[in-house]
Amino acid sequence: MSMNSNAVKTGISKELKRKAIHLFSSVIPLSYYFLERKLLLVLLTAAFAAMVIIDILRNRKGFVKDTYGKFLGDILRPHEVKTEKIYFTGGTFIILAFLLCTLIFEKNIAVLSMLIVVVCDSAAAITGIVFGRHFIGGKTIEGSLAFFISGIVLFAVVMKPDNLYLAFSGILSVVITALFELIPFKIDDNLSIPLLFGLVYSLLSKTEFLI
Repeated sequence: MSMNSNAVKTGISKELKRKAIHLFSSVIPLSYYFLERKLLLVLLTAAFAAMVIIDILRNRKGFVKDTYGKFLGDILRPHEVKTEKIYFTGGTFIILAFLLCTLIFEKNIAVLSMLIVVVCDSAAAITGIVFGRHFIGGKTIEGSLAFFISGIVLFAVVMKPDNLYLAFSGILSVVITALFELIPFKIDDNLSIPLLFGLVYSLLSKTEFLI
């Protein structure tokens, strides 16, 4: 087996591990069905503060850096291991996104926005790794299709639209978010994707009353 092949397999293994942890975070939006909004906001604020502290400490010598490196160091992206300044990990950004979604959007939209980034982003990444053949920058068309399909399924399950306009608003919101996901912005997509979807769907679904 060539060194190139080994490197590819290692890269795939790291990405799958990263997305497995990503999918586990779906516990948070699902817990919103059982927790009061105020309690979830308190828990997410505490979790975000803890993640920020960990990100600061993991850039310094000591127990936190050694422990973090031992268990999660191999799944960090290249910019997350730079030490010239503090870089937040994707995990920190996703907790911040969950906090903002809970704070800004009504319950069902908040839950859906959180699940969109957890499930759809994971579906896109895994599909792109396994089946991706047609690339646009660093992303694949196959991955974007997986993002779109999983997004439509989530929208139907969570929102249960009872009229054509709401269904259209949801589909268009997923399309816009899937296209946005292809763009290589500097803003971490763990933060931008759920906020974009929530904002777009909130605006589109409310315009029904203006037509």
